[in-house]
Amino acid sequence: MAAEYEHTFYFCDPSKRSWQSPSSSPPSSYQACHSDEGYDSDEKRSSSHAQEIPILKSTRSIRISYTFFTYTLTFIILFLSTRHLITHPPPWMHSFPPVFIAFTILFHTTHLFAHLLDLLTLERLCVVYGTWLYSTGWLLGTLVFTERLPSDFYYPTLLFWILMLERRNAWGIIVWEFVGRLDHPHEPASANRWRLFVFRTWCLLGTGSFWGLLYTALAHSDGFALSYLLAYTSILKLLLVSTFGGLMMICYWSFWTFQYRGVLWRKELRKGIVVWISEGVTRAGDVE
Repeated sequence: MAAEYEHTFYFCDPSKRSWQSPSSSPPSSYQACHSDEGYDSDEKRSSSHAQEIPILKSTRSIRISYTFFTYTLTFIILFLSTRHLITHPPPWMHSFPPVFIAFTILFHTTHLFAHLLDLLTLERLCVVYGTWLYSTGWLLGTLVFTERLPSDFYYPTLLFWILMLERRNAWGIIVWEFVGRLDHPHEPASANRWRLFVFRTWCLLGTGSFWGLLYTALAHSDGFALSYLLAYTSILKLLLVSTFGGLMMICYWSFWTFQYRGVLWRKELRKGIVVWISEGVTRAGDVE
């Protein structure tokens, strides 16, 4: 394990979330500010060396830019989803499956073009909210809704989870940073707790409620009675599956990001440095 790391040490002041090499001053782009990158403003560095901790520079790097495999998976999903809609034209006996497939196309098209065109805010929102909406909608369409997703939609769904696995580190950093921004160090703790509470509520119940309301409207237009759609057993099943799906996604992202302690962008969401703790040692690696 020791051979995998260069013996270059950096010192981190955890109270400032900034870091520097002991042998030279860092370039200005390394001096984190809280503006767009989500870090504390450049304050006067403490002279106390007791607050500084060593960081071992890792030779490992995280690939945040899209790889050939990422593009291949995305284009195959778009192709299979589009082909399904073309081969199953309206009128539809059940409206929810084609609507969810259209959402699949929208999600993958959005994150692809947001990445290519450097639409950073859109890319963040797509990764954070889109992945939760997709996973919960897929669970509901498979386990709860009477209008089930078609069996031949298995391959796009499988490829989505392969894409999630392939992008686990890159998208994990985006999700981790987004959630970290909700806990702002310069704002009252009550405001931070409220933002986190709202976001977690949306993760657990908001996504399922969105799909539930949409499905109720679609299924009612397909001829299902509201008394059947709004039965308490149906609502209870929806909320339980939504909560399970939200917890599944929280656990998924937490599994890949729980070691992270900080990220510093040279170029936002494109190139930077991430700091994590592994086996009791603080390490830093490139994000590119």
